Amino acid sequence: MTEPHAESLRRDFLERLDAAMTDLPHGVATEIHGGIEEELDGLDAEATAARIAQLGDPDTIAREARAEVPAGPLIAAAAPERSARPTAKMPLVDTRGYAITSALVFAFGGFVVPVVGWFVGAVLVSSSTLWRRWEKVVAIVLPFAVAAVIALVIWIGSLLPSAGTSGGQMSGLGWWHSSILFVFILIPAIGAWLLWRLRRRGPGR
Repeated sequence: MTEPHAESLRRDFLERLDAAMTDLPHGVATEIHGGIEEELDGLDAEATAARIAQLGDPDTIAREARAEVPAGPLIAAAAPERSARPTAKMPLVDTRGYAITSALVFAFGGFVVPVVGWFVGAVLVSSSTLWRRWEKVVAIVLPFAVAAVIALVIWIGSLLPSAGTSGGQMSGLGWWHSSILFVFILIPAIGAWLLWRLRRRGPGR
């Protein structure tokens, strides 16, 4: 468990980093915050302080990130007009509500509309910006990978001599039932994992 002092150091650094990145695009700031947060997560106080020293000043991190962002309308130049202009609405795919809905549809949509519900959930998850690419790949590909492994095991079992008997057929049928049940349990578990990965991400953290 992270020490209280380590947690204080981590929280203070991330708060200063967020303050320094207020003029960065939301997706860029979220990615930087999430990456650094994962690096510091679980470190003790000494290791946290050492890693923060290596990362450098939050203003420097924000300035370097700002230099890499493609040229666009200068936020600083538009600052005096903010009070007169309505705040730009955040894209739907950047919101936590969209991400939470995506994870729930992914987890349970297949129970409401078999296959199609899960497919819709997978599309929603892939379009959300609050998950990293590897998280989306794991969530969407893992059920297929597990199903493929189970199908391979069943196919190999069907080649055994006992597979021709009525007992072997019943065993194969039991394997199929077990595999379907496992996949139906696995997909909601992945949906729960996606929700867990959303912790402290985005504007609602």
